[in-house]
Amino acid sequence: MDAISDGQTIGRRLTPRQRERRERVRAATFALLARHGGEALSMRLIAEAAGVAERTLFNIYGSKDRLFAATVRERSEETIAHAASVHGGGDGMAFFRELPARLAEKTFEAPELARALAPILIEHADLVGLPDVYERFAGGALRAMAEAGVLALEDVGLVSRLVCMRMVATILLWAKNEIADAALEAHLRLAICQIVLPYAEGKLGAQLRDEARALTRALGGGA
Repeated sequence: MDAISDGQTIGRRLTPRQRERRERVRAATFALLARHGGEALSMRLIAEAAGVAERTLFNIYGSKDRLFAATVRERSEETIAHAASVHGGGDGMAFFRELPARLAEKTFEAPELARALAPILIEHADLVGLPDVYERFAGGALRAMAEAGVLALEDVGLVSRLVCMRMVATILLWAKNEIADAALEAHLRLAICQIVLPYAEGKLGAQLRDEARALTRALGGGA
């Protein structure tokens, strides 16, 4: 199945009425996911909570899985875009320093929702299409760093996908209580260091090695 594309739900032009309806559907979906988890939900329950016809949901999204995928992608993309907004015309590393903070902040903004969404990122990864989002934002930062000469990198797509996989896997481990709340951001930062370090040149390589060592010491191997 194809990923939910920008043209299907996020990027297409909506009338004010359509946008307001979409926000009600999104809010209802998140509230019910946080309370019940995905397995217990039906399109009928979501439609009732959002105040729309069940047929309307099917007409827009096609299935419950695609509804989940669209709302998860929107939420994830907003968070990643926020991290990307800080690096502007810099060398790109600012994005990777900001990303763990924004992901952790969004996670703890609604922990029960985050726990419900984590398995959806894995089970419906093909629909959510997060690698495309990371290719756009992380890939852009990586290209900026390569152009600045601080990364020796040829396959930007591969590395942006690695960032995506490690961010999702780390949050999933947190959702399964394998990572403590207080340690989540540090684990996310360590993952960034481990991914970028093999390609880093000059001072950046030394900085990432020092940061990775400090994070490993702080985590103590048991967080």
